[in-house]
This record gives sequence, structure tokens and C-alpha cells, in this order.
Amino acid sequence: MMQNTLLFLVLMAAPIAARAQVDTVRASTLPGPQLAEKAYNAGLASFQAQRYPAALQSFDQAIAAKPDFAAAYTNRAATRFELKDYPQAQADYDQALKLEPGNYAGYFGRARAQEAQNHITEAETDYSEALKAKPDYAPAWYNRGVLRFEKGDYQAARDDFDGALKADPKLAYAYHDRASAQQKLGNFAAAAQDYTQALALQPDLLPALLNRAAAERRTGQLPQALKDYDAYLAKKTDNALAYTNRGSARFENKDYAGAIADFSQALQLDPKYAYAWNNRAAALLKQEKYADAASDASQALKLKPDYAEAYLNRGHAREMLRQADEACQDWRKAAELGLTVGDQYAAAAGCAGEAAE
Repeated sequence: MMQNTLLFLVLMAAPIAARAQVDTVRASTLPGPQLAEKAYNAGLASFQAQRYPAALQSFDQAIAAKPDFAAAYTNRAATRFELKDYPQAQADYDQALKLEPGNYAGYFGRARAQEAQNHITEAETDYSEALKAKPDYAPAWYNRGVLRFEKGDYQAARDDFDGALKADPKLAYAYHDRASAQQKLGNFAAAAQDYTQALALQPDLLPALLNRAAAERRTGQLPQALKDYDAYLAKKTDNALAYTNRGSARFENKDYAGAIADFSQALQLDPKYAYAWNNRAAALLKQEKYADAASDASQALKLKPDYAEAYLNRGHAREMLRQADEACQDWRKAAELGLTVGDQYAAAAGCAGEAAE
């Protein structure tokens, strides 16, 4: 009888529910730093799994337990960035940098948040600060180079892409964008070499094919440019710009039928592509299809009323259609818009007076 009573008392003293409750209480009474680290590690795991709301909650807990936890602010900022809450991300980076003023990751992250808010000057400054703290940090060199490229400072951009490649010689995008800076600076042979290097590192970087073709055309390598356009369009058939550029290369190669086919394909993809309308007009002129050429040039002008080259081409078409007055008006308009050769055509045709408004 006594044994049964003792057994009953033991069961009552340690039920399963009581143990679970005690464990919970013990977890909540961890020292602040230990609780902060536990929450921080949970936040990192959630972030890496791209469960950003859960990560945010964990970093909130870490900071609540340890208000001077700089790494938690930095990673909460990164989480908020992924959630597109850029002002709050910036605020967290601000706090992280107050706690750790020399942290390159804080400057780099804040630069990205600034850039996402179109605070370009502030972003460039923060990328520079990141590089002061860590001169071999390729992403900061690269991102600052992109900013400088976009604002037209191509020499500085090229120098930054140089810095990125010194820090990481296998950064394909840095080769690609340095090539684009070289193109803007008129260094077309160097650009082609960099595009080639980008493709060696990342063969599926299709924009490098398209851009290398442009550089090759500028250095007189038209057959190679056409090969690159062909290779690009074999893999990506929905790019009107690529068809237009190959059409221009075919035009240069006197393949006017091929050029017209490419411009037509570009217009199927983008009927509002004024350059493709005008380029097809130029190719139709070469085939002596003057009415079609005039129609295409007119369509280009509906889309882009200040398109001097389209006025010039329509003038040529109208001249051949024996529409002398209209041709003169078009050539004068082209000259008015800055294409001075229009005046020369008008003078040669014996045009009198100014273009009609």
C-alpha cells in the first residue's frame, strides 16, 4: 500500500507539463549577452534561409537584450535592406557605425541603402569610407565605379574597376564594366579585350557579346562583330536593340536585305522603336524602295519629332519621289536640328528659303 502511495506522489511531483514550464523559465532568465547571442545566431540562420521577417524578429530580440550589439544592428540593417525598408536599414547602419566607427561592412551596407534611396553623393562617400577601412574590398570598388559611370565620370569609373580587379581578378562584371568605360573613353580595342576576358570568366554574360560587337565595329572588325551578334541572338531572341545593332552591322556590310529583316524583327518586338524605323528607311533607300522609305521615316518622326536623321532620310526618299518642295523642307529641318549636311543637300538640290514650320 505504501509503495503505491509513494509512486503516486512521484508522478504528481514531476509531471511532463511542469518540466516544460521550468525549461521555459530558465531560457528566459539567461544573462543578457547570452540571450543576445542566441537570438543573433537565430537571426543569421533565418537570414541565410531568406526568411527575412523571422530574421528581423530575432535581431530585434538580440538588440533588446544587448543594446550595444553592433553586429546585430549591421545584420538587422541588411535584413531591412532585403525587405526594401531602406530608411530603417540606413538608420541601423548609422547606429552600427556609431558603435564601430571603422567597420567597412557598415559603410558598404549604408552606401547600398543610400543608393537605393537615390542618395548618390552620400552613397559614393560611404563606398569611399568602406575602401579607407578595407582597401582590398572589391565590391566597394565595383559599386563606386558603377555610380561614377552612371554620372558620366568614365575615367574615375575605369580607375575604380581597376581597383576591383586588383582586389578580385576573377570579377567578370568588373571586366565588363571597365570595358564599357573604355568604350566611353574611345579606347575600343581595350574595351574588346576586357569584354573577351569577362566572357572567359563567365561565358553566359550575354551583354558582353553584344557590347564586344559594338567595340569590334569601331575597330573595323565587322566580320567578328557579326559573329558576336549572331551568337547573342542565337541565345536571346527578344531584344530589339540587338536586332537593330546587327541590322546596322549588316547595313555597313552592304547586306541591305539582311538589315531590313533585322530592323523588321526589332519592330515586331518594339513597334515604338524610332531608331529601327529610321534605320529600315535607310536600308529601303539603298534598295530604291522610296515610298516605303518615306513611310518608315515618317513613322520614326511620329515617335521622335526631333529626329534629324529621319528628316534627312525622308528628304532623300521624297527627292526620288519627285516631291522636291517636301524634300527641301525635310533637309532644312534636319539642318535646323543640328545635322548641317541637310543644308548641303538643300543647296545642291537648289532649294530656296527656309523650311516650313
